[in-house]
Amino acid sequence: MSYDGYLRWRQHPASLTPDLSVVIPVYDEAERIVPTIASIVGHLAGSDLEFEIVVSDDGSTDGTPDLVRGLGLRNVVVLDPGVNRGKGAAVRAGVLAAGGRLILFTDADLSTPIEELDTMIEAAREADVVIGSRAAKGAEEAEKGPVRRLLSWGARLLARTGLGLDVTDTQCGFKLFRRDAARALFAAQRIDGFSFDAELLFLAARLGLRVEEVPVHWVDAPGSTVPAVRAAIAFVGDVIRIRLGALAGRYPGPGPEREPGLRLAVVTALPPSTATLNEYGYHLVHQLARKPEISELVVLADDGNGLPESSPMCRVEAAWRFDSLSTPWRLWRSVRRVRPDVVLFNAHFTSFGTSKPAAALGLAMPAILRLTGTRTIVLLHNLVDCVDLDAAGYGGGRVRRRALTAIGRGLTRVILRADWVATTMPTYVETLRHRYGAENVSLVPHGTFETPTAPPPETGGPGHRILTFGKFGTYKRVEELLVAYRLLQDRGGHDDVELVIAGTDSPNAPGYLAALEAGCADLPGVRFTGYVAEDDVADLFRESSVVVFPYTATTGSSGPLHQAGAYGRAVVAPRVGDLLELIEEEGFAAEPFVPGDAKSLADALAAVLDDERHRKELGRRNHAAAVSLPLSEVCDQHVGRALALAA
Repeated sequence: MSYDGYLRWRQHPASLTPDLSVVIPVYDEAERIVPTIASIVGHLAGSDLEFEIVVSDDGSTDGTPDLVRGLGLRNVVVLDPGVNRGKGAAVRAGVLAAGGRLILFTDADLSTPIEELDTMIEAAREADVVIGSRAAKGAEEAEKGPVRRLLSWGARLLARTGLGLDVTDTQCGFKLFRRDAARALFAAQRIDGFSFDAELLFLAARLGLRVEEVPVHWVDAPGSTVPAVRAAIAFVGDVIRIRLGALAGRYPGPGPEREPGLRLAVVTALPPSTATLNEYGYHLVHQLARKPEISELVVLADDGNGLPESSPMCRVEAAWRFDSLSTPWRLWRSVRRVRPDVVLFNAHFTSFGTSKPAAALGLAMPAILRLTGTRTIVLLHNLVDCVDLDAAGYGGGRVRRRALTAIGRGLTRVILRADWVATTMPTYVETLRHRYGAENVSLVPHGTFETPTAPPPETGGPGHRILTFGKFGTYKRVEELLVAYRLLQDRGGHDDVELVIAGTDSPNAPGYLAALEAGCADLPGVRFTGYVAEDDVADLFRESSVVVFPYTATTGSSGPLHQAGAYGRAVVAPRVGDLLELIEEEGFAAEPFVPGDAKSLADALAAVLDDERHRKELGRRNHAAAVSLPLSEVCDQHVGRALALAA
């Protein structure tokens, strides 16, 4: 990585799944943490690896977390629970929050130089776990006193005899894991103190993982916060605990028992509900159900339009109803009955209702549940601070706008009382951090539902099909699109073009589409599909040539944009703030038009329909962007966060 590459690393977040995550557990390391980070970055900046650093604090009292945050490095994540639980707990939280395909944890003193990582990465091509060893042939130890040498020898002997580990050095704080192995091991780990290394290797043996030792150079750095004698005494007790825990069945074994046992509840609407985010909820649950870390998945769903059937992968329960004031009571009772480790809310500011009281009561539930001892995560799809209320159809005068903004900001502060808030747009993260002073927020992109390995060809016949898809009537309006379509017809040369308006009314605009359909009966080639069943969505996109977004504003990341990308379709989109930001940030491509200008929209449609090469290039770029952000990988971030909270 060049210096310019370093600057990009410093200023722009890495992907959700970088090549490497480096986890550093810290306790009162204000004097050493900055040079340690500099050493790691200095070494890795010279490689081709995309990497992140996760600093996991264990209740420091010297301002270590604030010092790290003050560096302003976008790819350094700081975990700061504010309590001292032990090195094992700090490492576990860091590893479960990491997104790397390889995950290294290293001590803050860098007793093992970061340069030793290069050999370990090579070993990780064949092994699940690679441990730096101070006792393997070829290893070197420097400046280690006789007492520490004796204690280290005793720990190695006890690990061999007491735990049956065929490992020369269990305690060296320099270990590398493949991502799947790390998640399985740390989700099952129980010990919070310094014996956690031995417990991990004991678990690796039980799970049949391949462990390889690599000799390293090690220097006994001065100023260690580890009381050596006390740690040695605790190690003996922990070895006994591990053995007793294994006899009691507390640890997973190979095969099906390898699941770490996270019990996750997801609060979301699902089809056939007409509530907001029902389709996203369907795909979110579908991907979460595939995660081996989750032993039980329960969907607490809106029952206003009936419920989909439960499956062997997840259980669906009626737990709330759109626009009902009973939602908080029903959700609280459901969570009490299910007793999940973590509750994940798939939320929008109108997820629980169009009436302000129903919407506010539903959005208060993450904070209420947290107060009763339940861990909560909110996946927040929009933010009132970033919405043009007039353009989005929620205006109605200055007083009303100010009132809605004040209510929205108040609700945002309530939502931030959840354990963690994930948002789908970089702007939202910055707003929550700077305007609200929130630290418990992170960027977790929308993700693409299903992504074919190659964009399928158009299958709509000899002509072209223009598709728009969503819930219409507020900030998604099709009057302008209908005028643009009429302009195309009047120009000639587009007699074989069809316009498909797929979806339903927004809950805030009942009867909107029916009125429009009645008003354009004289316009040939226009089809209103109404509700589209989930099984029919793929064909809808495959049979289209271009997907158009007739938005006057945006209120969050766009599901139809990611679906258009999944099927390699060209996109025509307005020059509207959040949508343009999303397209640029995630690598999509679109033919732009000026919102409110039907001629500009007609010109954009013609530019795509009449130029096959341009249309295919837009589709290719959108497919490439979609492939890079599958929802399956996005869900890994939610699972990692949930595991860290449950731990």
